Amino acid sequence: MLPILSAVTRVFLLCVCSASPVRKRRHTLYSVGFPLLILLSFAQGVLVGDAFAQAIDPAVRTAAAAGPVRVIVELRITPAFTPEGNLASPAAVEAQRRAIAQAQDDLIANLAGTSFSVARKFDELPMMALEIGADALARLEAAGTLVTRVLPDTPRFRQP
Repeated sequence: MLPILSAVTRVFLLCVCSASPVRKRRHTLYSVGFPLLILLSFAQGVLVGDAFAQAIDPAVRTAAAAGPVRVIVELRITPAFTPEGNLASPAAVEAQRRAIAQAQDDLIANLAGTSFSVARKFDELPMMALEIGADALARLEAAGTLVTRVLPDTPRFRQP
């Protein structure tokens, strides 16, 4: 969406700032500029809404309707998660771990009063394993600033 917006912005600036007579420029502004400006204002709202979009796996919705379900919740942290090996210093690693712990605490506080339990907190990853009911899932859906995705917690490999 951003490349489209930047192209639209360039067209708008070309139309408005072209070296044409004032009368022609004014006509161009009214016929092209204002519709583009309106388009940009609506697109900005869409981008802001999409900035906190989250993905809830359909299997989680189905399972939560039937009863408690184990899920993995991916948390949204600021600045965005970077693998620890790519961070510049031990201080950066520690700062990211504090951001992850704070996001986990914020989510637990947000889920207070719903049916949930913490199965596992991860220190190095912005994720948590939870067991949630339908009311907690509804709260997770409303927590777009805290949650990126919710996935079913299913074993991938058979463990001995």
